[in-house]
Amino acid sequence: MPRRNGFTQGEPCWADLSAEDTEGAKAFYGGLFGWTWEDRGMPDAGMTYSMAQKDGCYVAGLGPITPELLAMGLRSVWNTYLAVDSADEAYRKAIEAGGRGLAEPFDVMTTGRMAYIMDNQGAAVGFWQAGDHTGAQLIKEPGTMSWSELYVPDVGAATGFLGAVLGLTAESGDMGPMSYTLLKAGDEIVAGVMEPPENVPPSWSVYFGAADINETATSVTGLGGQVINGPFPTPLGQMIVAADSAGGVFLVHDYSTVTEC
Repeated sequence: MPRRNGFTQGEPCWADLSAEDTEGAKAFYGGLFGWTWEDRGMPDAGMTYSMAQKDGCYVAGLGPITPELLAMGLRSVWNTYLAVDSADEAYRKAIEAGGRGLAEPFDVMTTGRMAYIMDNQGAAVGFWQAGDHTGAQLIKEPGTMSWSELYVPDVGAATGFLGAVLGLTAESGDMGPMSYTLLKAGDEIVAGVMEPPENVPPSWSVYFGAADINETATSVTGLGGQVINGPFPTPLGQMIVAADSAGGVFLVHDYSTVTEC
């Protein structure tokens, strides 16, 4: 069901980019995915937040990168948000389960209430309690969020954490020779978990759909980005690992070729 008007607790519901050069990021992702942008002033935060649209639907966000991330040498970072029934309760449970608070729950005007935490493996993720903004309105289509994946050194500890905090359950998945775990919210598969590739820290990764992975790979480089790996076949479809023109890493796959996993 590509069009969405809400998400179950624990589902990845939104992704946004923290960028040093927001206008450059708009040009890159607008050129790559055909996104148009709607700027929203946030006077309380002293910033502008931009909403990406595809086919008239909100699909992702963009805001300025924090000084803390800049100090780490980063210029562009994708962030994942998980839907929660209560940001305050999810935040409390995350701390009790061994996570660390990065941003205590706060209201984002009338759009929702959010918090940001680091899990017990060191992967940062946001919690989003929907208000006027329920999350991505279109998913699993070319140019929209299509999958989310958590990279952690101890998969069992990470899935235990997500179970205690959000009620997610875990089961083994089929990724060929690779050990892979699926996260489920109720009966619905919502994300994957695996040990990180070499030199990748604990983190959530964002996937976007593509209609033609080879054309997308060519566009990435043509817009000043980099194809780090691929295209290569996976049960999630033909895939590339890419970086935008400021080094922000994301993944793209041809959702039409997904096999059962």
